Amino acid sequence: MKKHETYIERSDLKGATHLEVKVFYTKGGANYFSGGTNPRGYYLSVRPVKKGNGMVSFDLFSGCKRLLLETARYTDKQFQRAVEMAKNYEDELITAVVAENKAA
Repeated sequence: MKKHETYIERSDLKGATHLEVKVFYTKGGANYFSGGTNPRGYYLSVRPVKKGNGMVSFDLFSGCKRLLLETARYTDKQFQRAVEMAKNYEDELITAVVAENKAA
């Protein structure tokens, strides 16, 4: 399975140096934290991370994700479609994560 990730350097985050923007596929299923289920498909996630010395660290449960495309299985063609779709929602999620980080 592929994933597409980029890092955006930010100086206005508390305890983080970058935002990780990632498109990925998940098989979905039971979510024991929320008590529900997650749909199978392609997601866009944004979370604050700290990069340094060749390592990336992050706080658990920080950031947010959005379902881009619900599918029955993984294909490269659908993955590329999800990467293109992610461009429409990146700014919205980045704004939400930065606001959440500043409020914390």
